[in-house]
Amino acid sequence: MSRIVLAEATVWSSTAVRSSDDTRRKGSNFMLTAIDSNLARIQGLASLVTLFALAAMTQGCAAEQGGDSADVESNEASIVGGTPTAAFPAVGALTDRGFPFCTGTVVAPRVVVTAAHCLTDGAPSTMRFAIGPNANAPTASVAVARIIAHSGYNADRLINDIGVVLLAEDAPVTPIPMNTATLDASWMGRKLTFVGYGVTNGTTQVGAGVKRQASIPIAGVKADQFSYKGPKNTCFGDSGGPALAEDASGAVVVAGVTSYGDEKCTRFGVDTRVDMFQAFVRQAAR
Repeated sequence: MSRIVLAEATVWSSTAVRSSDDTRRKGSNFMLTAIDSNLARIQGLASLVTLFALAAMTQGCAAEQGGDSADVESNEASIVGGTPTAAFPAVGALTDRGFPFCTGTVVAPRVVVTAAHCLTDGAPSTMRFAIGPNANAPTASVAVARIIAHSGYNADRLINDIGVVLLAEDAPVTPIPMNTATLDASWMGRKLTFVGYGVTNGTTQVGAGVKRQASIPIAGVKADQFSYKGPKNTCFGDSGGPALAEDASGAVVVAGVTSYGDEKCTRFGVDTRVDMFQAFVRQAAR
């Protein structure tokens, strides 16, 4: 699944959103999944197999360890060109026939929150949720029972980009709860930890399948989204992954879901605010 990409960050300065050939999503563009109705399909499965096989050969498999970071807002590593992590076990990769294409977070034993665009053209029967620092060699893999994209998701307007994956059994990890506090303008400048299995370079698109994290401050807040600026950024394959914060009690919570950004993953990114979609997630989880 390829993240939505905008050539410029005009979505934050104008109500007119570009819908063109250089608009795509922040998932792996190697996966045979839907872009939107105005965009070309993702590259073929042969490219996906080749690239992920190379990634598996060069990156190896790290043993998963520990739990969530004690300070989720201080790590300076970037997902693009950043340092792999074994933290945040609840963050895993969505795979189709064994190949990772998006990221998601376990927020309840059988509930994974991700991006709606990751689910618009998938089949639960061929999908799994891969757990561990390397999605190409997961420490655990859970079958998917059902997928629910938000009914209001609009690929042209880039809104309501949130979805739920229901697992066939409990995930063997401790869930990370969703943020319930209002993510308003007071969050501007606050650093969040972004986690995903995406590529480390938006141009060469290498490094997919390994879990990485980046600490990036919030640059803008809208009614149901927030933005951040590069050069550190999320990229292809990170779609649906969490932006993590600490709540008032110090607990790690999911504040955002990676949605879209610029083509080379260096200028900006946009997340869906989960605090605005609590009811949707609860309803989908029933």
